[in-house]
Amino acid sequence: VTREVFGGIPTALKVAFYVIIPVLLVYGAVMFSQRVKNWTRGKPDNRATTPKNVKRRVRDFRAGVYMQTLMRDPAAGIMHSLIYFSFLVLLAVTTVLEINHQLPESMKFLSGRVYQGYSFIGDAAGLALFVGVMWAIVRRYVQKPYRIRIKSKPEHMVILGVFLSLAVTGFLAEGYRIANDGTPDFEKWSFVGYPIALLVDGGSSIAGWQQVWWIAHVLTFVVFLVILPVTMLRHMFTSPLNMYLKDRERPKGAMKPMPNLMETELESFGASTIEDFTWKQLLDTDACTMCGRCTAVCPAQNTGKPLDPREIVLKTGEVMAATGS
Repeated sequence: VTREVFGGIPTALKVAFYVIIPVLLVYGAVMFSQRVKNWTRGKPDNRATTPKNVKRRVRDFRAGVYMQTLMRDPAAGIMHSLIYFSFLVLLAVTTVLEINHQLPESMKFLSGRVYQGYSFIGDAAGLALFVGVMWAIVRRYVQKPYRIRIKSKPEHMVILGVFLSLAVTGFLAEGYRIANDGTPDFEKWSFVGYPIALLVDGGSSIAGWQQVWWIAHVLTFVVFLVILPVTMLRHMFTSPLNMYLKDRERPKGAMKPMPNLMETELESFGASTIEDFTWKQLLDTDACTMCGRCTAVCPAQNTGKPLDPREIVLKTGEVMAATGS
C-alpha cells in the first residue's frame, strides 16, 4: 500500500526535473533580492523587534498569514483562503513525498494507512485549490466588482491560469498514474484521482498519457516559479512580512512634523523621489495586493475627487522598479 515515485517517468525527465527546479529556486531568490535591494534605497525607519513589541509582532504576523484583514470581506477572504492554504498543503504534500523518496528503504514511512491518509489530504487540497481558483475567475471576470474590474491586468489571468492548471494537471497525472498501476483498491483514498483512473482504465497509451500530464504539471510549476518574484504573487511573502513590521514606536497614523515653511530653506516637501520614502514604505508597495479597499473607503475618492490611494501605492512601486539598478 504505497506508490512508486516517478513511476513510469523516463530517467531523462527525472534528471531534467532535478536540474531545472533548483536552478529556478535560485533564480527566484535572486529576483526577489533585487526587490529587497530597492527597499534599501529608502530612508531609515526603526522597525526593530524588541522584547516590548515581539508579542504584538507575532500576533500581527499571524494575522497576515491567516488573512484576518481580508476576512472582513467574506467572499474575498474565503476564496483567497481556499487558494492560499490549499497551495501550502500541496507544497507540503510534494515535499513529504520527496523526503520519503530520498530516505533509505528501512526509514520510508509513506505506506499503509499513512499513505492512504496522505493521498486523501492531497486530493482534498487539490480540490480546494480548484474550487478557489474557479471562484476567483468567476469573481474577477463574471461578477466583476468595481474595485477589482478597474485594475484587472493580464498578469492576473496568467496567475489564475497557472493555479488552475496546477490543480487540473495534478489530478490528471494522478488518475493516469493510478490507472497505469492497475487501479488498486487502496488508491480509492485518492477520491478525485481514483474516479479519473476508472474512466481512463482500459484506454490506449495510458503510460504515454501519464507522462504527458506529468510533464504538463511540472511545466506549470516551472511557470509558477518564474512569475512568483516578478508579479503580484510575491505578496505571498511580502504581505505577512509587512504585517509583522507594522508595529512602531509612533502612534498609529501619526505623521512627522513639517518644517516651519516661513523659515526653511528646503526646495521641496513630501516625497518627490523614491529616496524620499522610508524603506518600510517601499516594502509597503510590494505588499499591496491591488484589492482596492483603501480606495473604496477614501473620502476624497467617494466625493468625486481625483485621489486614488491604490494608484499612489502602485505607481510608487512602478517608479521604484523602473529607477532601480
